[in-house]
Amino acid sequence: MEKNNEEEGNRSSHVENGSRYTADANRYAPEDAASFFEELIMTMADTSDIRRVYRRYGHVLWRFLDARTALTEITFAGPFAKMDYLLKEHGAKWWLRRAANDARVRIRKSYDESESRLRATAGHDLKALCQFIAFVDDTTIPEVLISLFPADDGTVAPARALTASMRMIVAAWDDDYVYGAIDGYSTDGYSKVAYTATHPTFPTDWGYLRELFRRGSQLNLIRPHADSDGILRPEMIIFEPDYLVNVTTIARCMTHYADAPEVELINKIEPSPDNWPIILGNFAGQLLDEELAGKSCIRDGRLDRRRYAASVRKFFSANALSMLTAKAKPGWNFHDEAARQAAHIHKAVGETLPREVGDFNAWEGIVEPSFFSPMLGIQGRMDFLQMDYHFLVEQKSGNGAFPYDHFVFPRMTDSHFAQLLLYMLLFRFNYRQRGSDASLTPMLMYSKYEQSMLRVTMVPERAFEAMRIRNGIVARELALARHGGYHVYDDLSAEKLNMKGVGDRLWNDWERPRIDGILDVIHNASALERSYFFRFMEFISNEHVMAKLGNKTKECSGFASTWYDSLDAKRLAGNIYDNLTLVKPDSTTEGEIDEVTLAYGDDIDCDMSNFRQGDIVILYPYDRDREPDATAGPVVRCKIRDITKDNRLVLTLRHPQADRRLFDYNRGRVWAIEHDFMEASFSGLYQGMFSLLTAPKERRDLLLFEREPKVDVSRKLKGDYGSFNTMMLKVKRARDFFLIIGPPGTGKTSFGLLNTLKEELCEDGSTVLLMSYTNRAVDEICSKLKGAGIDFIRIGGETTAQEAYANNLISRKIEQTANIAEARQMIVSSRVFVGTTTAISSHLNLFEIKQFDLAIIDEASQILEPHLMGILSAQHEGRAAIRKFVMIGDEKQLPAVVQQSAATSAVEEPELRAIMLTDCRNSLFERLLRRYHDNGDVVAMLDHQGRMHPAIAEFPNIAFYHGRLKAVPLAHQEATLPEHGNSGDLLTDMLLTRRVAFIDAAKPATTTSDKVNIIEAEIIAGLVRRIYDIEKATFDADETVGVIVPYRNQTATVRKLIDRYGIDILHNITIDTVERFQGSQRKYIIYGFTVQEYYQLNFLTSNVYEESDGTVIDRKLNVAMTRAEEHLVMVGHAPLLEKNATFRRLIDFVKEREGYIKMEG
Repeated sequence: MEKNNEEEGNRSSHVENGSRYTADANRYAPEDAASFFEELIMTMADTSDIRRVYRRYGHVLWRFLDARTALTEITFAGPFAKMDYLLKEHGAKWWLRRAANDARVRIRKSYDESESRLRATAGHDLKALCQFIAFVDDTTIPEVLISLFPADDGTVAPARALTASMRMIVAAWDDDYVYGAIDGYSTDGYSKVAYTATHPTFPTDWGYLRELFRRGSQLNLIRPHADSDGILRPEMIIFEPDYLVNVTTIARCMTHYADAPEVELINKIEPSPDNWPIILGNFAGQLLDEELAGKSCIRDGRLDRRRYAASVRKFFSANALSMLTAKAKPGWNFHDEAARQAAHIHKAVGETLPREVGDFNAWEGIVEPSFFSPMLGIQGRMDFLQMDYHFLVEQKSGNGAFPYDHFVFPRMTDSHFAQLLLYMLLFRFNYRQRGSDASLTPMLMYSKYEQSMLRVTMVPERAFEAMRIRNGIVARELALARHGGYHVYDDLSAEKLNMKGVGDRLWNDWERPRIDGILDVIHNASALERSYFFRFMEFISNEHVMAKLGNKTKECSGFASTWYDSLDAKRLAGNIYDNLTLVKPDSTTEGEIDEVTLAYGDDIDCDMSNFRQGDIVILYPYDRDREPDATAGPVVRCKIRDITKDNRLVLTLRHPQADRRLFDYNRGRVWAIEHDFMEASFSGLYQGMFSLLTAPKERRDLLLFEREPKVDVSRKLKGDYGSFNTMMLKVKRARDFFLIIGPPGTGKTSFGLLNTLKEELCEDGSTVLLMSYTNRAVDEICSKLKGAGIDFIRIGGETTAQEAYANNLISRKIEQTANIAEARQMIVSSRVFVGTTTAISSHLNLFEIKQFDLAIIDEASQILEPHLMGILSAQHEGRAAIRKFVMIGDEKQLPAVVQQSAATSAVEEPELRAIMLTDCRNSLFERLLRRYHDNGDVVAMLDHQGRMHPAIAEFPNIAFYHGRLKAVPLAHQEATLPEHGNSGDLLTDMLLTRRVAFIDAAKPATTTSDKVNIIEAEIIAGLVRRIYDIEKATFDADETVGVIVPYRNQTATVRKLIDRYGIDILHNITIDTVERFQGSQRKYIIYGFTVQEYYQLNFLTSNVYEESDGTVIDRKLNVAMTRAEEHLVMVGHAPLLEKNATFRRLIDFVKEREGYIKMEG
């Protein structure tokens, strides 16, 4: 057979959009080979610490791979894929492919290698690294490095043995075999792998993969066997294994009418139902947890009503909105069903399991452990796992397979069976070191049935069928991320999905109408609505893929970095806390564990950390002498409650453990946390976009500019807002929406939001929903409400709010009610609700109880359209649940954080560009503003700022706001400084006499990293010390001075240099990135540019756009400068910065005002 060797542009293993990509990121030249070679020369100058040498090798290699693949049309999963692409693209010989890949593998695994072995291979790996760089960049290696190369090459090649899992990159394929490079195995050419007649023990035909293969696709070959001809025959083949698919997603594609990945096209957009059986399922899970913890609701064979009531109360507090809005069939009683399930669970745990499973031990288990398997390309969460891996339980509270047999003896459904089979594969392959599938007893608990337990045994054919669906889902998701991928919905129908050809009552009366009902919404939408829907769905899919696999603009990005990045790379990126020791629970802790305290050493630099309070993380133990690996065993999902100044990390468990046994079991080991990935956050976005198509036509037409916004000029103000009366009257008269532009320091929240709210509350019975994107911003709103004496309910979890506002959380409010009726009345009668857009999107059932007269969306320019679409499309009794919305924002400050480049997110469809949708990364606020910017009936700008002294505001006002900003003025805005200083110190005099200054720092002669500028750090530390001396009498770490730098590495360096002064209070000043500083202000702001190389200007100017009149808006610079109240000092290397037009203009501006100081190196 002739091999299929598709063109590079068709690689669907990576996210691409053909001509949609441009080289827009290449505004500044990337690092050249000379800079990488220079770093290697510096590395080899001191090889006393061989592990440090290998860390530097890794820094060079990963950065080179990122730089040389940054402008391709591909999102790569991991360094193997990047290196393979570059070697193939440049036509490397087999010996270089082998040497470069061998070096890459050793560099990545150096943490677990002995020092003697590393010293033996260091010279060979240096040579391979240099040859690879020189080959890709078509340049020569410096002689000084060549002189360090070893004379022989034959001693370091790793053994090329077959392993349990082998990673392959597809180069070509025919009808029976796939050809490509196998990591750590292929030598002088491509390996040949059979995919139709596979493993001799399990000769399964994986021929369907033929339709999924693309050149560059990655495969995992599971337990391959080599035949006499050297052909590999794996037991399983996993397509794009780094794209993890949830086990329940796979299982839900095994249905009555089809076992196919196409079912996910329906599941993806179908609104999540809220009904009593689903709520019962969640409560049954709680009952199982309590049973395993010895807190059963059943005593002496009867329901203990006191315990049951306490359990229901606890559940209701956390699930009130769902229980208040759920629907049930006539005659169905929640408490009767729950009591019945409690009895069945009690019988299963107390009688059936001890009898049927000899080594079952309820006290040696983990409740709700999660797992991630890049080997099998799956992830998931189990209900109960015994820690010796001998026993697991998956609970199902609903029906088993038909017939139901009066709910005595259950029958397994195909989807439930598939779920358990996938868990068994996980233990067979991933977790084999602690036990194999042969010693594992997996059980399904159908808690609705009297005899609830079913033992599951492996059926390879069905397990491989589940894997076929998993592979198909991944191929489909990658296809949806490509331009035009969502047009698959155009001709999708229930009949096409009925792949089993069923025609029974279940299909005709339920499944077919349900599917047609969903698809009809898309098919019946207008051409503009479909175009808008498809384009944003594609945008979300791209974000989804990049969230899993990573992007090319940020180091250690994507969840796949959890297993790809070395420990050193994670530490540098601030993406791990490792070597943590357990403080609580300890040997004296009794009862349920819902919180864990861990200690970290002084060697962990919190300034380098990318973790913040409220972050969702995974926690797992590992052996002290090994590299932490989140994929080596189950993990526990948590939220960060606090990171204390005494080196303590406090975590709240998302699923509390019954007692401390999990932690006792791992005594002697250390712990690590890394960032979690929440699949559900994307599910809400897909469903939110779909909900737009079902929204009332008036709302759809408004958002898509099919009608003009309405204004009622007869409306009058009821309150008095002084100088804001004119704006407030316009806001009140707008009937659909109003946009308030709030430049820095103009009081967006204090005046724009609060006055709008107060006026609305003047109307009898009116209700208002207040939203922002971050919990920090919502806390700020809560503080304003508290200050104004306005009561409110906050939607969100216990860890989302500061303690001062915790009693306003809906769960706390619910706890104060006696029953469901009283809880409902409390919600109905409350007038003000507050929450993040994410929290509100997760509680759309709120709109079944309430219709809001007004929604106020703060920081709206930071919120993408899909994040608002579910909320703005929500309905209450067939009408828009939000009658009117007011958006407050500033499109000239930092926008939403997006993974995609400008080219990927650019909109080309003429009909969408006609409604001002040109870039999916822009907010709805910005799109509405572009359309209505000159319509004074729906747009107004706050133009009096009370933060910056006019001398500080002058440059951003002229450069970014066309001179429209005015000082209030407040006292500090009218204060003057002396013309001359007499301290005898140049920098002190500068601080005493200048509002705005630029210190031109020399470029460091040498550096450990481009992200660390020691000269600038020394200057900044000295400035902070001088400011302390000037302001000593009133110095406040939270108000006096703040430092803004672009990199966490520089943050840590500046902090250490400040600490050398030994002044305790200075350790507590804020030193952070501009992204973290947005919304804050200080009397003095020091902005350190840090950059040393030309290519770094890309990052420094990554938030720049051009207005229609040609004005260039640098959002990052605007935010940095406008944090300062009375003094702004900028520190940077002027000759480099002046290569950018805006920075050159800024430096000239400072020079004209005699604020420029050149520091000699």
